[in-house]
Amino acid sequence: MNMTEKVIQTLRRRPHVMPAFLTVLVLLACFAGAQDTGALILERCQDCHEMDKSCLVQTSDAQWWQTTVLRMAEYKSELLTADEASAVSAFLADPQKRASVCTPK
Repeated sequence: MNMTEKVIQTLRRRPHVMPAFLTVLVLLACFAGAQDTGALILERCQDCHEMDKSCLVQTSDAQWWQTTVLRMAEYKSELLTADEASAVSAFLADPQKRASVCTPK
């Protein structure tokens, strides 16, 4: 029996744990999404510039970041999908998340 089958079997025997299980899954998905967006930024944005350029910006204005990311994406049409551009903009608008992708000095 693999891990997925064990989880399903446990949830069938103990349906009361389902809300907690789903909560954990949602939290893990959110954390993974943040990690993935940071990796996406490092992978795609550094083709054109180092991250210290983005880290010098002091604004957390989501609209400013959205406009900036979309402008950069215009230089390379295949750089980001619309969903990726939104995720990148939101990520960079958050000072703590933005700091996580800054180039070490």
